[in-house]
Parts: sequence; C-alpha cells; structure tokens
Amino acid sequence: MADSRELEEAADAILKILRLPVVQRHQELAVPLRQAEEWARKQFRKVTEQPTDEDALNLGKRTKRRWH
Repeated sequence: MADSRELEEAADAILKILRLPVVQRHQELAVPLRQAEEWARKQFRKVTEQPTDEDALNLGKRTKRRWH
C-alpha cells in the first residue's frame, strides 16, 4: 500500500489535471479522473486513520475521562 504522502500527492495531481481546460471539455477523461481522485483520497483517509503501534500500546494505559 502506498504511504499517505504519495496518496495525497496523487490525488492533488489528478485534481490539477481535472482543472485543465482540455479535460473539462472531454467528459470521457473527466469521469475516470474524478473516480481516481476519489479513490486516492479514500485510500489516504484509510492510511491516515489507521492506528499506529504506539496507539495500540497506549490503549491499555488510558484513564477515564471526566466530562464537565
């Protein structure tokens, strides 16, 4: 799996391509590019939201929160 920086860069690059006038005129290019951008951003969210090893270790160390 790609790292989060690569996924974000890919999504941003696709978005830049989508903004080009020639792509805006050609729907057959715009639709798959938009789908690719959505996929890259979805993968980015998955990667960045995954718990790290440190999070797993700290899970048992959490104390009860007091809500005020």
